[in-house]
Amino acid sequence: MKRILRDQLLYGFDATTPPVMTIDPGETVIVESHDTSTDRLNKAEDLPEFVATRDPMKVNPAGGPIFVNGAEPGDALAVTILDIELGPLGFVRTLNGAGALQDGIEPNSVMMVRTEGDFLIFDNKVRLPARPMVGVLGTAPAEGTVYTAHPGPQGSNMDFNANTIGTTVYLPVHVPGALLGIGDLHATMGDGEVSGTGVEIRGQTTARVELIKGAAPNRPWMETETDWIATGQGETLEIAVEEAVDNLTQIIQEKLDLTRSEAFLMVSARGDVRIGQAARIKGCDATVYALFPKSAERL
Repeated sequence: MKRILRDQLLYGFDATTPPVMTIDPGETVIVESHDTSTDRLNKAEDLPEFVATRDPMKVNPAGGPIFVNGAEPGDALAVTILDIELGPLGFVRTLNGAGALQDGIEPNSVMMVRTEGDFLIFDNKVRLPARPMVGVLGTAPAEGTVYTAHPGPQGSNMDFNANTIGTTVYLPVHVPGALLGIGDLHATMGDGEVSGTGVEIRGQTTARVELIKGAAPNRPWMETETDWIATGQGETLEIAVEEAVDNLTQIIQEKLDLTRSEAFLMVSARGDVRIGQAARIKGCDATVYALFPKSAERL
């Protein structure tokens, strides 16, 4: 099994970035990753220097890029998350100007969090179950750069709780080899990531990467044992919701052989629309994901 080391990282998905590894379709890889701060926040006392020197375009580092043999524009990668291993220490923080709440919130603050088995212990003595997920999965766009700070139509900083162990993420291929990156782990993250962070943590992701010829989606979608999941993004939550619902309607229309109107009604009847990221970070789109149960069937 191949392994990407923690220092083999990227801060942006770009067709010109040289790959750090080449794999064949069907291979399994282990991708080590830093936390969003590139491991610069290891105690509360590190926060002032971190805030003073933070580069907003160098956050959420992902391992890669990975060149997938045979991947060509118009294809899809099917990336199945097999395992997520969390590091021993994480954090959740606020930054001045970011977050769904501003009034009465300390503008630059941090709580350190340590892992203890399947639980997380916050430094205010609160304990929560861990809920690990992968924040960043993506491929290179045909042109330009999509930074790991931001979501894009080819993936990147999606921040969906659905992207966890057992989920398959379908990503479009826009350049030869796809140039896949994986990172930005969270030990837990509330839907919405309302402060701009979940529990950011270093760790490693084990994933199987398969290639589906000629099946590139217009944007990422996911599949679990129980659900089909569509995604959307936009400058406002309203735009992101519309895109996710539109994409889920298309999936249901195809899977159940329905008209567009019928599929939309099915989504309204049983689809769950959830927020990925809505922290009101300047220049960063909101993300939304929408789920529909695979147990639905035509009689």
